[in-house]
Amino acid sequence: MRKRSSRRAPNHEAWPWRHVFVAKEPRWSWTSPPRKRIRCRLAMRSFRAGSRTVVLSAICYLSVYRASEWLWGESPERAVRIFRRWSRRVCRLLRIDVDVHGTLPHEQCVYLANHRSYLDIPVLSGALGATFVSRADVATWPVIGAAARAVRVVFVDRGDAHAGARAARSLMRHAGTLSTIVFPEGTTRGDPMPGPLSPGLFRLLYRLRTPIVPVTIRYDARELYWVDDVPLADHLRTRVLCRRSHSVVHIGEALRPGDFEDAETMRSAAHRALCRPIEEAGELA
Repeated sequence: MRKRSSRRAPNHEAWPWRHVFVAKEPRWSWTSPPRKRIRCRLAMRSFRAGSRTVVLSAICYLSVYRASEWLWGESPERAVRIFRRWSRRVCRLLRIDVDVHGTLPHEQCVYLANHRSYLDIPVLSGALGATFVSRADVATWPVIGAAARAVRVVFVDRGDAHAGARAARSLMRHAGTLSTIVFPEGTTRGDPMPGPLSPGLFRLLYRLRTPIVPVTIRYDARELYWVDDVPLADHLRTRVLCRRSHSVVHIGEALRPGDFEDAETMRSAAHRALCRPIEEAGELA
């Protein structure tokens, strides 16, 4: 008579992360908590390393411009060139592949772009080599504020009644020297098509007689849109750094204010031009 073994059968319910043998075929069964802990640790390491590299590179490029400013004097054009190189480096660090369709204009202009995410800043800066119109509080951010002032970002305080006049003077000073990127929607949007464009902006551009170039940006996933109530750090960690992304920048034909009867007609034409690449190629790249 065979002696009964005194070994107790493993309690897989109590120890679910142990390997289980079924029908002589080894299969590994892992519960979600250990896997989530490992993924969380890897994601946090990637996020910390990526954010640290982005910040250090920003400090490095800003220091390069400050050194050139001390040697050869202040130059917004040189600052924009350095900012463009930094933006392209950031896109490589974030693993964002950028394709540009269309040709850059030979003259300085105002680029009108749809707004999807904070990722639009490095993507468009690397593709177009221009400065931006931004909200006023960005000027107080560490490192970013100093870089924005160096590239002559036009800061607009939405609560100030005279902000439009100051923005007009800044855009007039940029005319002939720097191109400027404006998000006429005013905020990021998750709708497939661009939203309504600011009428006041087009009244200003119509008076300035500055050529405007519509630029449509498309991403390969809606997860890259920054439209939910998700903190920037969490969005960057869980939706950007965890995957390789693809973006397409469509540069349209220049619109000249002299070709339109009024600012409203020019605004309608600009909105149609922003929507055209999405209508032809789809929302996602």
